[in-house]
Parts: sequence; C-alpha cells; structure tokens
Amino acid sequence: MLRKIMVTGAGSRIGRPLTTLLRRLEGVEVVALGQEDLDILDEAAVRKALEREKPSTVINCAGFNDVVAAEHAASEKLPVNTRGICNLARAAAELKFYLCFFSSKQVFNGKKAEPYDEEDEMWPVNQYGVAKQGGEEMVANLVEKNYLIVRSDYLFGFPGDWIGELKERLGRGEEVEVADDFLIAPTYVGDLAAAMVMLVSEWAAGVYHYTNEAGSGVSCCDFSRAVAERIGLDTGLIKGRPQAEIDYGYPINLPPRAILSLERFKKLFPSLVRPWQTALEEYLEIVSQ
Repeated sequence: MLRKIMVTGAGSRIGRPLTTLLRRLEGVEVVALGQEDLDILDEAAVRKALEREKPSTVINCAGFNDVVAAEHAASEKLPVNTRGICNLARAAAELKFYLCFFSSKQVFNGKKAEPYDEEDEMWPVNQYGVAKQGGEEMVANLVEKNYLIVRSDYLFGFPGDWIGELKERLGRGEEVEVADDFLIAPTYVGDLAAAMVMLVSEWAAGVYHYTNEAGSGVSCCDFSRAVAERIGLDTGLIKGRPQAEIDYGYPINLPPRAILSLERFKKLFPSLVRPWQTALEEYLEIVSQ
C-alpha cells in the first residue's frame, strides 16, 4: 500500500526540492499543493483537501520567511505561521495524520554561548520568532506525539536568495555592508529537504535541529566573503559592520549567536551533516553550469 504524503506550500523555497526528493521514493504517493491550490489560512479548505486526499503524512512548507518585514507587518504576514499551522494541527488531532513542518532558530534569543539543544527554552526576540514559537506550541499541544518539527538556520540555494543578490550587487561594483557580529550556520536548502525526507521516512517524532555544519557559527560577513571569493568577485567591497549599525529599512532584533546543536540528528543520519563550505561549493557549481 502506498504511503500518501501531502506537501502544502509545495512551490516555496523548501517545498520545491522537498517535493522532488519525495517523488523519487518508492512506495510513496505525493500530493503537492501550492498556495494557489490550498491556502492553509482557510480552515474549511484545509479540511476539505485532507478529507479528499486522506494522507497519512502532511509536510507543511507554506510560511512567511522574511524576518525583517515580519517585524513591521506581523498582523498581515505572520498568520500563516500561526493560524495556518493551527488549522493543520486541529485537523491532525482529529484525522490522525502525521504532521511535519519547519521552524527556525529565531525561537531562541541567541544569548547562549553553546549551541542550542532541542529542549532549550524558547525566548524569541522578534515577531517572526514569536510566530514560530506559537506554531510549535500549538502543534505540541494539539497533536500530542504524532508530529515532527525541524528547526533550521539561514538558507541559501533558491531563487532570490542572498547569494544571487550579492552576486548582482558586487557585479555592479557596489559596496555591501554585512553584519560581522551575527553568527549563522549557512544551510543549503537541498540538504535541509533531504534531512526532512529522511526523518519523515523514519517517522521521527518531536523536535530536531538541522543545518550544515558550522562549528560555533560563521558571521554573515565571512559567509558573504566566502561566496564572493568562490565566484571571483571583489571581497574588498564587502564591509563588515556591527548588526546594530546595518540599515535593513526597519529596526530589527536578531539573536546574535543562536547556533543549533545537531547531535540528535547526527545520531540518526551522521552522513547527512556536511560542512557549509562543501554545500556552498556544490551549489555554486550547479548554478554555474
């Protein structure tokens, strides 16, 4: 009997590579629904789609991911990360399917010197993080044990990502200010998709962290310089500045050192955790072809 997996938000930055990988699995039927097919904010439409398809598993990839914009448009942009998740969680509690979705390191305040474990207390410092925490808590309270939450970090490898913007701006000879005190674990979106597929294949439950390996973190500035160096652009145009001095168009609080511990994931799939430099080089090779 085929295992039916429904992907909501299938056209998103993570939804596309995830759907592609799922469709390569044997014994799996994939129902891929983009935003035009299903708005998870519409509870009646969510229920109708689930009752029609009867999936055993739902992986939600729909969401709003612009942390800066979320700070000043929370009521407009963030309900998909809260009420949308709640609609899915209520349906999962009643219809008894396995609910999986993506969360973020933004649920932490970044004040811990060591990497954050899955059990560490959530204490977000911005509206995006508050919304992600809310989504997580609704699922944990409504679905009990039949759910999977995968938290990750700064993603690259999709249309419109920072790499594309950086390449364009440096190509024009423009100076680019980048935070040199905000630490990230740069993560290739294809690797995150593969991690979710493997966890879902094992019916993993609870919360897992997944990023590319970055040790204690790399600054946004150093990541940007690594990108520029690998594609032959002038690294001297990249100017490191403290996070507080960067003009994002709106004031924004970001967790300065919220690096995620990968130990729980590594116990299951150690070979799927590779250095961010390796993932970056592979992605740049792909887009250069």
